[in-house]
Amino acid sequence: MDEKNNDYNIKIENFARFITPQPIEPKQNNNDRHVNWGEDNLYPNFLIDIADKSSLHGSILNSKSNYIYGDGLIDKKSGEFLNEIQVNEDDSLSELIKKCINDLVYFNAFAVEVTFNQLGEPFNYYHVPLHHVRLNNSKTTFFVNKDWKNTPRTVLSYPKYFPKSNDSTEPKIFYFNSYNVSVNNTYPTADYKCIESAVTDMLVTTLFKNNVANGFSLTKVIKTFNGQVSEDQQRIITKKFRDIFSGADGENLLVEFNSPQGQAMEIDTIEADDYASKLIEVIKKTERNILSAHQATSSILFGVENEGNTLGGNGAELEIAYQLFKNNYVKDKRIEIVNAFNKLFQADDRLPIIDLKDKERLFKPELDSATKEKIMTLNELRSEAGLEPLADGDKLLTINQSLMLATNKSFSDDKKKDDDEIESYSATIEDFEKVKHLGTNKEEFVLIGKAKFSGCGHYDFASNYNSIEEYLLDNKIEGMALDEIAIKIGKELNQNITKQEVQNAIELLKNAGLINAKTNTANNIIHTAPSSINNANKIEVWYDYQKRDDADGNTIIPTTRHFCEAVINSNKYFSASDIQKFSLAFGYNVMEHCGGYWKNKKTGVVNKHCRHTWVPVKTIKI
Repeated sequence: MDEKNNDYNIKIENFARFITPQPIEPKQNNNDRHVNWGEDNLYPNFLIDIADKSSLHGSILNSKSNYIYGDGLIDKKSGEFLNEIQVNEDDSLSELIKKCINDLVYFNAFAVEVTFNQLGEPFNYYHVPLHHVRLNNSKTTFFVNKDWKNTPRTVLSYPKYFPKSNDSTEPKIFYFNSYNVSVNNTYPTADYKCIESAVTDMLVTTLFKNNVANGFSLTKVIKTFNGQVSEDQQRIITKKFRDIFSGADGENLLVEFNSPQGQAMEIDTIEADDYASKLIEVIKKTERNILSAHQATSSILFGVENEGNTLGGNGAELEIAYQLFKNNYVKDKRIEIVNAFNKLFQADDRLPIIDLKDKERLFKPELDSATKEKIMTLNELRSEAGLEPLADGDKLLTINQSLMLATNKSFSDDKKKDDDEIESYSATIEDFEKVKHLGTNKEEFVLIGKAKFSGCGHYDFASNYNSIEEYLLDNKIEGMALDEIAIKIGKELNQNITKQEVQNAIELLKNAGLINAKTNTANNIIHTAPSSINNANKIEVWYDYQKRDDADGNTIIPTTRHFCEAVINSNKYFSASDIQKFSLAFGYNVMEHCGGYWKNKKTGVVNKHCRHTWVPVKTIKI
């Protein structure tokens, strides 16, 4: 522009784009002072802000907290739900743990203030919001401030609490952080890798809000015709326009100062090419990135219903998605928080060893009448209808009718009358094709032993142990010989235990990484301890398809059903949920009847099950 011929001037104002803060740790050599969390020491405030303003990201964080807490707090020994235990004047134990779970989900760490009685014993426990906490270089001193932004000098300092190593009555901070690969040395890194996507989601929301509130498109041209003004006046006027017409951060505002006077101000919209469709693509990509970063196996788990998403199988697919998410994320976080609190409470005899119980089932399918008749007893159907039970009504309606037909059938008429397994009521190879995707390969498990109870899923120890392995997984052995260990565990189990059985159990658990074990070769004294991971929480009961003890011959014989042979040769363990899906697919109770009828040649008895059975086994997934 020719400065001598200055008929008009153009002022361009670019709004500062939103710069995502980084969790930088400025160098701090003084161990008596805190390390800044981010350049402005407000990085956790930023994490809270994006969770508040990105509805999807915030909703997932809240859902994760609820999934981790599950059905509630239980006593690990008895498996019983814990009554409300007050840990301070305001909070119960469950309330304290819920708050800490929220911090763990948001920040990957949590903090608890511990106060003591005059004897130096832990007395009260208080949740300290993690965004109030800063640490020194060595993580031994904690600095707490309720408002680091406005009152950065109002700080209280606390020493670190080491359970069972307390030497004073001054309040201390118990601190736990989950490990994540990071270049930072002091502060934890969030385990969700979607910060930028959450910021984008937040900005899109802000853009929509401002466009609706102000009636402005993304970009405006504001033309003035009041004559040329000075540079200072231009800056003042442009700032006023910017304050009035604020879109999302990064909006471009073009202001023209024109010389001709007497003409009214004009405001024009600069149309963006294909702006709406591009914005929709940005929103979709952002949503996918956030869900992926949170390990979301199904968006519906977090209240997001995308195109094509359904509850498939009346909720069965959603239940499977939850089980995958639980195995990939929830279990590990639950173990971390349970272990941390049991460590915190180890010096407090008032509090039990705790655990968190998973919900039995989150998504119960709505079944149609035909399916209900196949899987529900007469009395269960009558109960749904508000009718009184019948004396002989605890039978499956469909199976009862089928069994009556099969019983009346003459075995001499059967095409395979010499076979051990009768085809009159049985699963087929075609049935197996429907369910062949179920089950998990045996190579993915370490076998602990046969289960002495029925059931499946998360395994909770009873107050009395059922096996040597269970005892070793939950107790230390300190300086004892094999025969002494055998006597000790035998008393606990109320049965005779041999030295060889103890040796086998120790070797099994040691090789599986479930316990630490050392033997002094000079005197054969053994020391064992559960490993640092709470492996008891990982023990599960699955089912192996095996030959019954009262059936002669090999597991597979020439007359074995193709279905049974296929299940055995699949080399898989099956969960109770898997077997329930067998039943839904076949129309009868596969857990009870397995492949179908079996005529025992020795006794001539026709059994309402085949030669095989589901044997519960205790396992740990590797």
